[in-house]
Amino acid sequence: MSIAARALRSTLYATAAAVLLLAGGGLAAFDYWLFLHLPSEAGRETHQLNIPNGMSAEGVARLLREKGVVSNGVAFRALCRLSGSDQKLRAGEYRFSSWLTPAQVLDKIVQGKGVVHRVTFPEGSTVRNVASILAGEGLASEEEVLRLASDQEFARSLGVDASSLEGRLFPETYYFEKSQSAADILRSMTRQFQRHFPDAWRMRAAELGLSAQQVVALASMVEKEAKIDAERPLVSAVFHNRLRLHMPLQSDPTAVYDLPGFSGPILRMHLERESPYNTYRNIGLPVGPICNPGTKSLEAALYPADVPFLYFVSDNNGAHRFSTNLTEHRQAVSLYREKRNMELSRLRMGEDVKAASSMEGAHAATPCPAENFGEGDFSSSLGVDPLMFFLMRETRDCPLFAKPSAGQESWNAGGLKTPSDDLKENARRNP
Repeated sequence: MSIAARALRSTLYATAAAVLLLAGGGLAAFDYWLFLHLPSEAGRETHQLNIPNGMSAEGVARLLREKGVVSNGVAFRALCRLSGSDQKLRAGEYRFSSWLTPAQVLDKIVQGKGVVHRVTFPEGSTVRNVASILAGEGLASEEEVLRLASDQEFARSLGVDASSLEGRLFPETYYFEKSQSAADILRSMTRQFQRHFPDAWRMRAAELGLSAQQVVALASMVEKEAKIDAERPLVSAVFHNRLRLHMPLQSDPTAVYDLPGFSGPILRMHLERESPYNTYRNIGLPVGPICNPGTKSLEAALYPADVPFLYFVSDNNGAHRFSTNLTEHRQAVSLYREKRNMELSRLRMGEDVKAASSMEGAHAATPCPAENFGEGDFSSSLGVDPLMFFLMRETRDCPLFAKPSAGQESWNAGGLKTPSDDLKENARRNP
């Protein structure tokens, strides 16, 4: 039944009642007839209000009268009763134009045509970002979202075998209503992830010896490191290659993921900190995802490029230079530094003093001495060779030496092998 038909039916019911009242009510019946056919007020004003869950028809009528949506609350209550809509009123946030008649107002509430909020969650958003965005839109409290997202029982009820919903809140544009609870919203986002992670991908994960959660963790690192779609399979390949060689993944975003409110350059002290997510301190993948990856990063994690790269460093334009050994990587780092120093020189000449200071601060964020480890932009350089990583403990030039994370032993048993003594000796002779 169309909107117009429903409105007409409600009006006819109410008009029939008015006729009966007219036979014995006179002026009162005429007033009711006017109420049914005339808007509450002239003009083009808009009234916005929220009908909470569980509000009675009488309460709704009173609220509409207080907000100026209808001119007579008692008459609107009668309209609800006569049209059989008492138990059909739906909670939500509504916006009413002043030219709507009471029958049109009632039809809108019965149909639940409330205000819809368009909310976009960018790829790479964390659970904290999601909570902040929802709170900013007035759709849920930040505390409630964070509580639910870290509730393992709630996660299991959604089919997520993890301690958190991080990585499973699919990033895209949604349309939510204020009548939806925080649990409803997170449920919708999790279901959307499941739609974008088909059974074929689960089978592919099994072929790689990975669980779905490990794939999401790997994809979250790809999401944070790669900004160009074409590079996602390459970044993924670097991580896969390092996992096979039992090399530390050394992804900077993992070192600061569990620092609430972190912003700014990633410093040496961040890379040295103890954290189950820190892939400088722990061999293998972090204990869980560090953000909510998009489809392209998930696909890249499952289908890495067939390349031998073990390193990558920023190219100063959003892209990266990829290398197969430390010598190539150091050359790429040198090129990066040269470009950055030229930019710093330009800025120091007065074009942007503030930006120069910021870049110098980032330059100081050096995990290990340059003469020993060939560091560069460690936001994406993966700059420590496995041999050099071993030598850190001998020279004490840098305290970063990896140890297996909790549960890593079983992960290693699944096929990750350490380099042989011959490989180590070859690396020592041919850095």
